[in-house]
Amino acid sequence: MTSRRYFFNRGIIRQNLRQHLWIAIIYLLGLLFALPLQMFLGGYPDAQPQKVDDLFRISGSLPMLFTLTLPVAAGLLLFRYLQHKGAADAMHSLPLRRKHLLTVQLFNGFILLLVPVWLTTLAAGLLRNLEGNMFLYSWVDVWTWGATVSILALFLFTLTAFVGICLGITVLQGIVVYILLILPSVLFQVIFYHLSNYLYGFPNQISMSGMDYWSPFLQMMNVTAKPYSWVELGIYATLIVLFILLSYLLYRKRRVETAGQALAFTYFNPLFKGGVMLCAMLISGTYFAQTRSGGIGWAIAGFVIGAVIGYAAAEMVIRKSWQILNRKLPARFIGYAAVLGLLLYSPVSPLTGYEARVPAADTVGGIYAGSYYDAYTTSNFAAASSVDYEVAHSPYEGVDPFSPDPAYISAVRKLHEALVQARPGEGKDRYKYYSPGTFFYTIAYKLKDGHKMIRQYNVPLAGFEPELKAVMESPEFKRTQYILPQLDKPISHFQISSGFRSIAITDPGEIAEFKELLKEEYLNMSFNEQIDNHVPLATINTYPQESIGRAYSFSNYQWKSSFHKLAAWLEQRGYVDRIKVNADDVVSVEIAKQSAEVSLEGGKAYNPENYLNLARNQGRSILIKDKTQINDVLQIRKNFSPDADSYVALVKYKNGNSDFYRLDRADMTPELIALLP
Repeated sequence: MTSRRYFFNRGIIRQNLRQHLWIAIIYLLGLLFALPLQMFLGGYPDAQPQKVDDLFRISGSLPMLFTLTLPVAAGLLLFRYLQHKGAADAMHSLPLRRKHLLTVQLFNGFILLLVPVWLTTLAAGLLRNLEGNMFLYSWVDVWTWGATVSILALFLFTLTAFVGICLGITVLQGIVVYILLILPSVLFQVIFYHLSNYLYGFPNQISMSGMDYWSPFLQMMNVTAKPYSWVELGIYATLIVLFILLSYLLYRKRRVETAGQALAFTYFNPLFKGGVMLCAMLISGTYFAQTRSGGIGWAIAGFVIGAVIGYAAAEMVIRKSWQILNRKLPARFIGYAAVLGLLLYSPVSPLTGYEARVPAADTVGGIYAGSYYDAYTTSNFAAASSVDYEVAHSPYEGVDPFSPDPAYISAVRKLHEALVQARPGEGKDRYKYYSPGTFFYTIAYKLKDGHKMIRQYNVPLAGFEPELKAVMESPEFKRTQYILPQLDKPISHFQISSGFRSIAITDPGEIAEFKELLKEEYLNMSFNEQIDNHVPLATINTYPQESIGRAYSFSNYQWKSSFHKLAAWLEQRGYVDRIKVNADDVVSVEIAKQSAEVSLEGGKAYNPENYLNLARNQGRSILIKDKTQINDVLQIRKNFSPDADSYVALVKYKNGNSDFYRLDRADMTPELIALLP
C-alpha cells in the first residue's frame, strides 16, 4: 500500500489531470472526428458500403496529425517543471523519490493518451453495423487500429519525456523531438548522396528507395500507403521500454540546477557538437558538390563551411549566447573537424576497394543486369508485406530477377570488369542518366554466402559494344529487362494502340498465339534491334486475368518495326490497318537538318524546336504534304535526340497534336533525300 501511494501519488495525479485534462479532451474529439465521423461522411449516400482491410484507409493520415502533436504536447507539459528552477525545486522538495515522481508523470501521460484512443476504438467497433456506415470492417481491424495508435502515441510521449530529461529548455525539447523524428530519413539520404558523389558505381537510387519510412514522422503521415506491420509495432514497443528505462537511469542523476541549461548532462556536449557538425558538413558538402558539377574544390569548401556553421551553432546552443570566441575554440574546432573529416573520408577512400570490386565467378549464385532492379525488389517486398494493391499486383511480383546461368554470369562480369577499369562518365557526366547513347544499368550479384552486392552505372554504348552485346542478347537479360514472365500468366486480353486507333484481342485462341509470338519476337531481338531508337508502331497493353473488374493493366511491350512475324500475324487477321498511324492521320511534316550552332548553346540542344526555328530563319526547312512521302517519314522516324548528322522532323496530326522526331539520312528514301536543301 505504501509503495502504491508513493508511485501513484493521488495528489499529483489529480493536479496533473486538472491542469492537463484538456489534452485528453482535444485528442478524443480529434480522433472521433478522424475515424467514427468519417465512416458516415466518407462515401456517397446511395453507394454500397465499401470493404476496407485497414481503418486508416477510411480517414487517411488525419488521426496521425493529432497523434503527432498531442502526445508531444503531453510530454512537454508534464515534464515542464524540469526546465524551470523554481518548479524543479518545488517538485523535488516533495517527500517522494525521483523514481516515484517519474512514475507518476509517466502514468499521467499514459492516462491522458490511452483513454481517448480506446474510447475511439470502442466507438468504431460499436458503429460497425450501424445503418449509414459507409465501410465494412472486422473487430480485428478495430483492435489493430487501436493498438497501432496506442503504441505510436506512447512512443512519442516517452521520447518527449526522455528528451526533456536530457535537456533543460522546453522550446529546445520540442524542437529536438521533431528533429529526431525526421532525422533518420534525412541523415541516411545525405549519407547516400555523399557516398554516391565519391564512390563510382554506388547504387544511390536503390539505397534511397523507401528511405522515407526510416523517419517515424514521415511513416506516420504515409500510413495509408504503407500500414504498420506487427514487426514494426514491436520495434516501437521496444523503443518505448528503452526510453522508459533510460529515463529512470538519467532522471536519478540529473541535477536540479541544470534547469534552464541547453543540455542537462555535460558529457552529452561532445556528442551534440559532433552530431550537429556532421549533419551540417554532410548537407553543405553534398549541396556544393552537386550544384557545382562535382568539383572537388567546391565540395571541400562545402564541408569546411558546414563544419564552421555546425560548430558555431552547437556552441551557441550550449552556451545560450552568440559570444563563443575564446582562445581554446580554434583548437577544439580543428580537433572535431579532423575527426569528422576522417569519418567522412574513410568510407569513400580507395583503401576500401569498393569501386574495383568484382566478385569471383565461383562465389556468385545468381546475377542481374538491367534497368529495373528496384522495381523487382520493391514489388516483391510489397507483395510479401501485402501493403498496397497496385504495388503488390505489379508485373514484377513473384519474379526472381537473379539468373544462375553460368554463361550469363560470365558475360555480366566481363561488362562489370570493363566498367571498373574504364570508369566511363566518372565525375559530373555520370549524373546524366538520360543522355543519348547511354544505358543506366544496375548490376546485382546474389552471392553464395547469402549476401548481395549491387552497383549502378551509366554505361555508354560507344566503346562497350562487345560487352553489352554479350549481355543484351542473352535470354536471361531479356527475361528480366522486358518482364517476359508476365506473358506466362493468365491474360484476359491484349490492347494494341498507336495513339490514334486501337484494337483488343479477346479470343482465347488468339491470345495464346499472340503472347507466344510476342515472347518469341523479344527473345529473338538482336543487340542492334534493342538499341534501335525507331518509334514503335504501337504499344501493347496486357490485362492479366486477376485485373478483371479492376483498373489494372501493364504496358511494357511494343510492336517494333523489326517484329516481322508479329506483323504478318496481325496482317493476316486484318488488324494492321486498324492500328497503324498512316498519312491520312497527318496534316504535314516539316524537316530540317540539325545544326551544330544549336549544340553550342548547351541545354538548348535537347529542345528540337530550336533546330527547326534556326533552319526556318536560314531557309533550310522543307514542308511535306505528299502522302507517300509522309508514309516514308512515319516508317523511319526515331525518338528525338541531338545529333548534328541527322534531321529533326515536326509531324502535325489532324487531331491537333504534333510531335518532334529524328530522321537519319541512311534511313531515307532517295525521294526524300532529293527534297532536302
